[in-house]
Amino acid sequence: MRARPFAEITVADIAREAGLAVGTVYRRFENKDALIPVLFEIYKQRLDGFTGPSGGIAVDPQSGLKGVLRQLATQSWEFLTQERAIAREAHLYARLRPDLVGAEWDALLAASQASFGALIDAFPGEVRRPRDEVTEMLAYHFNTALTERALYPDDGVGSQMTVSELDFVRAIADFAYGYLVTEAD
Repeated sequence: MRARPFAEITVADIAREAGLAVGTVYRRFENKDALIPVLFEIYKQRLDGFTGPSGGIAVDPQSGLKGVLRQLATQSWEFLTQERAIAREAHLYARLRPDLVGAEWDALLAASQASFGALIDAFPGEVRRPRDEVTEMLAYHFNTALTERALYPDDGVGSQMTVSELDFVRAIADFAYGYLVTEAD
């Protein structure tokens, strides 16, 4: 069931997977859409575990800005592909049904920008663009490019790419690095 999109899964499928009667699921949830906030919360918890104090993003600042960007891109890619099933549904429903997710999505985006701000602050001598602009652009670039190819490998432009996943992830970091170290006009 984890390989199937949420839209194709029925409440009966969910109940069967959980070892519950369908009626038991309906006693707690009005319909399948009522599960979206729960799904999003599970994704958020896993993301917090990945990025939080006990989480997994560990970069070596001694490797320089380019090296840190590559480490960040690689670890983000690994998280997204490992959590693809739940991350895809959380991402999709946050975009299609923001009313079911609430302000949580905006908070995640703000946290992403704050994290990139901290990264930029660690390399003040290398970054040649305004900090506010850079944090927005990095959050957009990393979140969009990595998310689109990792979560939707069979759809969109990413599905037509012939470059390997490893080269793709490195290129995302290298594009960001090139942008950061180029003087703003």
